[in-house]
Amino acid sequence: MPVNAVGVKDVLQGLEFIDEDMRTRIRAAIDPLMRGVAAKAQGFVPGNGDVLSGWAKASGNPGTFPKYDAAVVKAGIGYNPGENKTFRNGFKVSNYVYNASRPGSIYEVAGRLNPQGRAPFTFRQEGSGTYVRKSARSKALQEYKSNNVFASQQFVAALEPVTKQPKIKDIRGAGRKTQGRLIYKAWAQDSGKVYDAIVQAINATAIRFNKATEVKKVA
Repeated sequence: MPVNAVGVKDVLQGLEFIDEDMRTRIRAAIDPLMRGVAAKAQGFVPGNGDVLSGWAKASGNPGTFPKYDAAVVKAGIGYNPGENKTFRNGFKVSNYVYNASRPGSIYEVAGRLNPQGRAPFTFRQEGSGTYVRKSARSKALQEYKSNNVFASQQFVAALEPVTKQPKIKDIRGAGRKTQGRLIYKAWAQDSGKVYDAIVQAINATAIRFNKATEVKKVA
């Protein structure tokens, strides 16, 4: 019983098609999901009455602390398909969601480095909801420009906690720089769907390639 085997030349041509096919599939799969992340992040933007009243009443003049405006924050969140190119040795798909406004960026990450803000003292919790002075921070006192040395602490305390990224199997763990309240919160909820879509796109390309290059038996 003779067989027809696909030649080396045909296989090499098939390998060239893999990159383009996989890049196209990945982009098509994650594009709507990333747009969904952006939309969800916009939904997490608090209203003007949901933040400290002083922030919503700030002057917003150049060089000063930016005034909070929910409409500005929402408008500053969007999606960009980024660079999607095929190279000689592979391809690049770089889709991302951005948070571009100044008040939006502050709301996103405030307290990420210092969960208690830059208060003139550090605190430790004792019992249920009780905080006591732990140690002095003289440098903080020297660097404050506000008449209220506890302004930073009070500002961060009024915000919801930042959301940490979940651990996903076979994906490198995320650090502090991926914690946030808007786009990072949305990404924490939907990242699993995006990674699953990428895997499915890769598998679809592999299945198509295997079918195109399988050995054909001839009676």
